[in-house]
Parts: sequence; C-alpha cells; structure tokens
Amino acid sequence: MRIPSTPLLAALMLAAAVTPSAAAPAAKGSAQGDAVGADVRCLITMAALGQDKTRQQASVIGAYFFAGRLSARAPGLNLPAAIKAQEAQMNPQQLPAEAQRCGPMVQAAMQGLSAGFAPPAGAQPAPAPKPATPPAAPAPTPTPK
Repeated sequence: MRIPSTPLLAALMLAAAVTPSAAAPAAKGSAQGDAVGADVRCLITMAALGQDKTRQQASVIGAYFFAGRLSARAPGLNLPAAIKAQEAQMNPQQLPAEAQRCGPMVQAAMQGLSAGFAPPAGAQPAPAPKPATPPAAPAPTPTPK
C-alpha cells in the first residue's frame, strides 16, 4: 500500500533510524511478533488518518501512543523496516477496519489518563486566591525647621 508521506511519518522514521537497532523484529508467528505487527499497522493507520485535516490532532496522539507501545514491546525494533514490511501487506481498503481496531485503544488510554487528572466526585473547587494588597505607604518624615 502506498500511503502519501506525511511529516509525522517522516519524523517517526527519522527518529527510529537514529535509534540504534540492536535487536531484530520479533519472529513472525509469535504472540509478540503478531502484537508488534498489529501496532505497526496502527501506526501506519494513524499516519494515514493525519491526511484528513480534521483528524490531524487525533492522528498525532495515536501515532505517539503506538510509537510508545512499540518502543516498550520491541525496544530494538527497526521501525522503518517494520513499517515497510507492513505497508507491503496492507491495502487502502483495510484502513477503516484498522482505524476501528486501533482507535478504541487510543481512546481508552486517553480516558484513563483524563480520569487520573479529574477531581474526585463531589469535590468543591478551590477558592480563588485573594488579590494581593498593596503595601502601605510609608509615613511621612518630619522636615527639620
């Protein structure tokens, strides 16, 4: 599948190329290899979704999410090679199904993150800080006569 190049995908590939790749990608057929391949397909899908101006922010968030998963799951992964291998197996008609599979993972992670920052139920907002009072003017000093 040929997905038009995006600055996001180019930056991800550049970052991956700069990172030393000590380990080879996980073997195909293994559970980890399948998970890595699935995450690479999601990363490709996020880059493709970024072509739509209304989805660019979600696309960037999703790309960071899957890049992080890949970094944790396969620390020495040669990402440019993995992207090329998955692109060769994908076609544009698969993108909607991949988006439906990948999108909920990103949404769930974002909801979990948001819940961590939400105030507890029933909590009252903190009172607004009082404005600082200006310092009192010094008392006038008497002038000698």
